[in-house]
Amino acid sequence: MTAKDDKGKVIHTERRKYENWNLWFEGGKEVALRLWDITAATNVNMGLEPGQTSQETHVILVDHNTNTVTIEVKFLFEPEPDKWETIKTVTKTVDFHSADKYFEKK
Repeated sequence: MTAKDDKGKVIHTERRKYENWNLWFEGGKEVALRLWDITAATNVNMGLEPGQTSQETHVILVDHNTNTVTIEVKFLFEPEPDKWETIKTVTKTVDFHSADKYFEKK
């Protein structure tokens, strides 16, 4: 997730890694990792299961002259080490309005 202000400055970034281990051992075989017998493993699912969507609130300080912040969230898949593929990208823009216009200056 990356948040940028209207000047292109990155004001917040966050990355999370989720892992999906989908090899399961069939019952009755004890397998030491150093002597791993591939026939003792059953591939359950090579696909990505849909997860529950989540919603979070992040409080980020922005410059008082900021009019908009664009938030881009990417769901990436790593099919092999250091090779990332984008599965989905969602972009939202948040507009800021100054409250100064509602107050009279005396």
